[in-house]
Formats: sequence, C-alpha cells, structure tokens
Amino acid sequence: MQKILYLLFMILISVSCNNNTQSIAGEEKKQKPYRVSKVYYEYEKMEHRLQAEENDNTIYVVNFWATWCVQCRKELPEMVKLDEKYKKDNNVKILFVNLDEEDRQRFVNPFLRKYNIRGEVISLVDPDQEKWINGIEKSWSGSLPGTLFFKGKHRKFYGYPLTYDELERNIDFMKNK
Repeated sequence: MQKILYLLFMILISVSCNNNTQSIAGEEKKQKPYRVSKVYYEYEKMEHRLQAEENDNTIYVVNFWATWCVQCRKELPEMVKLDEKYKKDNNVKILFVNLDEEDRQRFVNPFLRKYNIRGEVISLVDPDQEKWINGIEKSWSGSLPGTLFFKGKHRKFYGYPLTYDELERNIDFMKNK
C-alpha cells in the first residue's frame, strides 16, 4: 500500500511539474489552449505587458483584435502561423490581446478554438478606449487589427492587417535593433 501511495505521489508531482508556461515582457503565465489567460479591466494594469527593459533582447509581437472584426479574422491565421513558428524561440514572444467588450467575452474562447489560437491570449475590457489607444500608440486610430512590435526601447506599430511576410520582415527588422 505504501508503494502505491508513493507511486501516485510521484505521478502527481510529475504531472504538476509539466505545465506549459510562456512569458511575455517578464510575466509568466500558464497556458491552456483556447483560453484567455487573464482579463484586464484597466489598461494601467496591463500596460507593463507592452514594455520591456532597455537591455531586453526579446522581440515582442502584440496583436490587438476582436471577435467581431472581419479584418482580424483574415489576419489571425497569419498570426497563428507566426506563433507556431516562434513558440519555442525564447527571443520572440507573441501575445494576442482581445478587445471585445465585457458583455462579449463569452464569445472569445469559442473563437480561439475556431481559429486555432493556442498562444497566450489576454483580454482588455477597459471601456476608456481613448486612454488605452493613446497608451498603446498615439497615432493609432483604434482600427483593428493592430500589431505592436517592440524590443527594448524600440517600438513599431501597425493599425491595419499584416501578411505573414510583413510580420516576418518586422521581426527581422527588430532583430537588428
């Protein structure tokens, strides 16, 4: 009986130590496929996810989208392809930021499954859009999708859909910064 309990204990420990985690801008998160990992109700609490230390050589790619956005649906397969390519590369981290309003959050997880989005997904439901749009990029009109690339203090933002080749070119550009 004691051997069985010991074996069960060892299995439990090995399973619990095998959680899939990913980090972006210094914050480690457990990853569950097709699930939002965190909902932010205030932009200020999420803002640190969009910044890096000056000597941080990691390239961060942050994609802003919503389930109702037609252009986002066209771009997301490109972002998923990019995420799959770099998921094991510690020098490139991708974050999907859902911008659906709070009353539409129930649609997000099924949407993630439909579009096969397995990477890290967070939701920002702060209703003060002007504040967070300006916080992300002052020149951004708020149109979706939007994609932010940053490495250290270098930042580049696009307020329109990008192709896979454009995404890769921006990663290459950031590698040289």
